[in-house]
Amino acid sequence: MVKFFRSLSNRGLFILAVASLAGAPLMALGAYQIFRTQREISSGMRVQGVVVRSHLEQGGYYPMVRFETIEQGIMRFTDRSGYFQPEFQDGQQVEVLYPPYEPEKARIFTPQRFWFAPLVMTSAGLLPLIIGLLAVWFTERKTNNGDFFMTRADED
Repeated sequence: MVKFFRSLSNRGLFILAVASLAGAPLMALGAYQIFRTQREISSGMRVQGVVVRSHLEQGGYYPMVRFETIEQGIMRFTDRSGYFQPEFQDGQQVEVLYPPYEPEKARIFTPQRFWFAPLVMTSAGLLPLIIGLLAVWFTERKTNNGDFFMTRADED
């Protein structure tokens, strides 16, 4: 790895530095969201709920869900994720996840709802790095006349 960086020209190092700086904040935020989501899922309480109805609000359909907890009895909430078309049918059973002792923070639990934003954020952070690596590979390959990524067998 050290040999790789030593073989780069100033232009290649600059491209990697800019790509890393562009992607690092998004990757860090994505990693934080992944950690937070994993913690929320592992420590949350899961119960079955029923979609009471989906109502149109601010251009999307938001499901209202009823569920029951031991501590506070029957509760209702409107999920914070809405879609252009109703995602759930009235009366459909859904899995509900909420933090222990805070059922007012309940959410419908589906993998897409919980993992979409963290994975998009992390991918958005990786994209500049991948583009930077490809740019370095193409520019340095031309500069070094094809000797840029030598294998150990080529060195002997």
